[in-house]
Parts: sequence; C-alpha cells; structure tokens
Amino acid sequence: MHVGPVTIDVDVLKEGLRGDVGFTSREFVEAFQYSLKAMRRLFNAKPNDQPFIIPGGGTSAMESVTSLLRKGDKVLVVSNGVFGDRWEAILSRYPVTVKVLRAEPGDYVSPDIIEEELKREKYTAVTMTHVETSTGIREPIYEVAKRVRSLVDLIVVDGVSSVSAEETKLENIDVFLTASQKALGTPPGAGLLMLSENAVNRLSDDSVAGYYLNLKNWLPVMRSMEEGKGSYFATPPVHLILMLAKSFQLIEKEGLENRVKRHARISQAIRAGIEGMGLSIVAKRPEAYSNTVTGVLVKKVNPAQVLQEMNNSGIELAPGVHPALAGKYFRIGHMGWVNENDAIATIATLERVLYKLGEPVKLGEGLKATQLQLA
Repeated sequence: MHVGPVTIDVDVLKEGLRGDVGFTSREFVEAFQYSLKAMRRLFNAKPNDQPFIIPGGGTSAMESVTSLLRKGDKVLVVSNGVFGDRWEAILSRYPVTVKVLRAEPGDYVSPDIIEEELKREKYTAVTMTHVETSTGIREPIYEVAKRVRSLVDLIVVDGVSSVSAEETKLENIDVFLTASQKALGTPPGAGLLMLSENAVNRLSDDSVAGYYLNLKNWLPVMRSMEEGKGSYFATPPVHLILMLAKSFQLIEKEGLENRVKRHARISQAIRAGIEGMGLSIVAKRPEAYSNTVTGVLVKKVNPAQVLQEMNNSGIELAPGVHPALAGKYFRIGHMGWVNENDAIATIATLERVLYKLGEPVKLGEGLKATQLQLA
C-alpha cells in the first residue's frame, strides 16, 4: 500500500523473466507497438497526437517537457505540494522564467487564481499536478484547462499518480505525463507522455532541452515503433516495456471505466475507515480527495513508528514528505492492482497498530466503516 512503486501483478512480472531480448527483436517491437497504441486509447488521443515511452520515470518525463520550451519562455507552475514544486526545481535549471502559485498544505490552487494570473500576464506554458503524491490532493485539471485554453500556448499535466486510476483525457491539454510504477502497475523504469498535435509541432532544434531527454530525438523512434519497425536512439528499458505491454493488456481487459471505478471504490473505503477510527485526512475537502493516495494525520504518535509497525505486520505504507506537515502524517497508496481485501487488511491492521502505540482511535469503528462502505 505504498504510493509507488506499487505491488506488481505476477503475470506482469513474468513478462520480464526472460534472457536477453534485443531492442530490434520482433517480440520487443510488438510490445512497444502495443503499448504506444494502448496509450492512445487510454488518453482518447487524436491521430496526430503522439505517445512517448522514454527511459527513466516521472521526473524524466517532466524534464523532457523542456523539449517544448525556448529560451526566454515563461512558465506558470501550479503547485499543491512537493511534486508540484519539482517543476520549479527542474525548469529553474533552464533559460526560462518560472513563477509558482502554491496552495496551502491539504488544498489545491483554485481555478480562479490560475485563470486570473494567466489573464494578468502572458505565459508560454502552465504546469499542473493532477494528483499531488505528497498529500493526495487532486487538482480539477479539466476545469482549469477549459477555462485557460485560450490564454496559454501549452497546458502540461503531471499525471504520475493519476493515469489509469482517475479520468485521463487529452481534452484541452497538450502534455499528459506519467510513470510506469504507479497506477499502471508496472515496475519503475519508464516515463510516459502523450503530446497533443500542438505540442508535437513545437518540437524543434531551438528548444532549451538537452540531448537524452529531448523528445525530438525520440520522436522518430516512437513513430517507427508504432508502425511495427525497429528503431534506435538510445537503449530503451527492454524488459520493462515487455511488462508494460502486459499491464496495458490487463488494464484493457478490466476496462478503463471499471478500473477508475474500482480505484474510487477502494479509496472511499479506506477514507471511511480512517475517519471511522477518529483520524483526519490531509485533504481539507472531499472534492480534493484522489483515487490513489490518502494522507493521514495523527494526533499523538510518531508516524515513523506507525510505518515500522505496519511494515512488521506485512503492510508497507509511505512516509509523509510535505515539509509543512513533517512529523504529522503518513500516506496510504491505493493504486494499481488493489482490491477490497487490501482495503480491509490495511484498515484492520492500522487500527490495531495505532491502538497499540497509544493513538486515541476507536478500535473496530474504522474496520466497520470500511466494511459498510464496501457492502
């Protein structure tokens, strides 16, 4: 129940249990081709939109967005926490101007504030984080994108902790990126991006991007692979992509709508349990709750002790990483292949651990609330 890497389905893992597989081999090219086409379906992409699968992870996908920026461009960063702030850390290394709009811990930057800033000043791009992993906060990205579409050239969304667990579509969005190790349910090793036609047209030799993460260099590879032809720029994560293709097969078998509903159901059950035992959630209002991550505030105990005891009991949770909430919370990840029994086991074990450590919880009430939510 970590926020990533998540537990991996055994059928996905088995796809990587092979000897050396060449990146021009038929089985690899077919796996890459399938994954790129599956990305199109996942994002409801148009024919001229372009999927990318590059080595690395969410951060490499984020940094590759510099492929769309030119010297002197202005970027508005909308940050709801640690990973929203990461955009500033990345972009400040490049010759672009960055301004950050920050939310209070447990909240998101309102669409009104974003729209007002984009009307006040001209920006080339705005970046948003769909689900802020450090707090579990979900930004209303589709409302924002609709309202600011005419005000900015590029709308970029970090969907690292949302894609395939929340509604994901490229509507009014130019870049939607994610990573393999979160809700897609695959080991870490790849960053995935879907670019709109508008974004693809901005790939040029005068971008501020470097070499390895320059999407212009990866574009011919993606197009060749999607056509079923081998291609090379730099060595891709071969075994990871074999596993990723299997994940996409399982996602499509479940159905994306069903998958999103399952994530919503499990997250609601876990939050019902948290509140039932008398604890509070980091997200300050229900519309900010996400399907993938829940931050849990404690009153008395050390969160590090909670994590250790939970781990000793066979369930791994994640530490809190937002500096403003240091020592006050931990996180539960509920994404990927999670099911109802995972929710029940997590809440039952958490109640017992917190009670043992001296946190004032209502023993049994959290589990009851989770069961009722799932009944």
